[in-house]
Amino acid sequence: MKLRGIPLSAKSRHGSASPAFVYQPLEPADAPFDVLEPERRTVPFVFASPHSGRTYSEAFRAASRLDPVTLRRSEDAFIDELFAAAPLFGAPLLRAHFPRAYVDPNREPFELDPAMFEGRLPAHCNTTSPRVAAGLGTVARVVTSGEEIYRHKLGYDDAIERIERFYRPYHAALAGLIADTRRQFGHCVLLDCHSMPSVGGPMDQDSGVRRVDVVLGDAHGTSCAASVVDTAERLLKSLDFVVARNIPYAGGHTTRHYGKPGSGVHALQIEINRALYMDERTVARGPGLPALAAKLARFVELMVRMDPKPLAAETSSKPRSVAAGSVVVRPAAADDMGAIQAIYAHHVRHGLASFECDPPDLAEMTARWQNVVARGLPFRVLEADGKIAGFAYAAPYRARVAYRFSVEDSVYVVPEAAGRGYGRMLLADIITACATAGMRQMVAVIGDSANAASIGLHQQLGFRQVGTLVAAGFKLGRWVDSVLMQRSLGEADTTPPKG
Repeated sequence: MKLRGIPLSAKSRHGSASPAFVYQPLEPADAPFDVLEPERRTVPFVFASPHSGRTYSEAFRAASRLDPVTLRRSEDAFIDELFAAAPLFGAPLLRAHFPRAYVDPNREPFELDPAMFEGRLPAHCNTTSPRVAAGLGTVARVVTSGEEIYRHKLGYDDAIERIERFYRPYHAALAGLIADTRRQFGHCVLLDCHSMPSVGGPMDQDSGVRRVDVVLGDAHGTSCAASVVDTAERLLKSLDFVVARNIPYAGGHTTRHYGKPGSGVHALQIEINRALYMDERTVARGPGLPALAAKLARFVELMVRMDPKPLAAETSSKPRSVAAGSVVVRPAAADDMGAIQAIYAHHVRHGLASFECDPPDLAEMTARWQNVVARGLPFRVLEADGKIAGFAYAAPYRARVAYRFSVEDSVYVVPEAAGRGYGRMLLADIITACATAGMRQMVAVIGDSANAASIGLHQQLGFRQVGTLVAAGFKLGRWVDSVLMQRSLGEADTTPPKG
């Protein structure tokens, strides 16, 4: 579709005119999405607004126990308006029409809460993710304030209908825009545009805390080149925004699924504080919206002009440097093996996570890393303040060929970094990488049934306990159990694998 709008001129702090728009969609109101296209695509950028949809069907409103305004508080209201200038600068803007309270495109396709549905859900559904536990799965149980949406339980067919009619077409359109952009320019930068409540809600890690103006999420350094997030932060600060990275939002399914810097696709999530432009209580446009739209138009104008050369340079697997105070998860390199060997040696000597009793030397650890990478599986390190603070990898679960789509994860963090969330960052990255690589199941073999930290970490990321091998090992003077946990990946067992 072509952009229909009335350009409104507003002076930016740089002295140039920046446009905002008042517009109407050209597509039918019940279409899953529309795309605001420029006259000609001239920049390697795609903008997306997955949560600003505000078409609520009569059937959905009737099924909900909430009043219309409360139901709308889950929206990223008016974000599509704030970024409507993107087509003027040569980039398309994809807008969902359906509300996230109905079906959320920033989730895996089947993150579903079994308590919401009549009967049992199929085995391929992810029923134990942190999003599901919070009531905010693909089909949400609650709005972001924590209030229950539905009067009665839903049928699984309801979820299928929403996913097939709205979720999948939206992602097909987004994937198509990214692919087209990458073919034309050699790479693509996706800016996934969201809004956030001005104060952390009851289910948030920053509950009750007043938030900054903008949060940039790059999945802790894994979803886009450093030049993308660095440029975005610099430009936003030059426009007088207070900016944070990855806290409290590091990026959702869209950021992690599409962000593949090694393949030339860079995904960055941007969260705008709602207090800057709207009445959060009534879900109404505020007096600050036009000025904010003008500032964000200026941001878009400058952002799409960023030098493409660093993007091309950073599409390789070469690790990037890490600034003081930052945390990044990246592929392991040969130079990391000394630190990795030292971390693992500590756990072998003093812990029960590994059933080895004698630490492997540097040559052996290097060989293990090379074997993992040669199989196309992920081996990651986490750098904090420029130092290796942990590592994780996935290896074949068993050697026999029928197990070729199952992997086993391993995660180790330096003892002094315990409790900082580093293990979660590493494991989340390994899960995403294995799903992308076509793996279908991930198994965790956890030493010691009293290892509450590791068991809890895996539960938070969607694993379920499937068994315990009692007294399977003898180490550090006592018998030790092995706890077995499992998590489905990607299409799981829904379709036959290819190969």
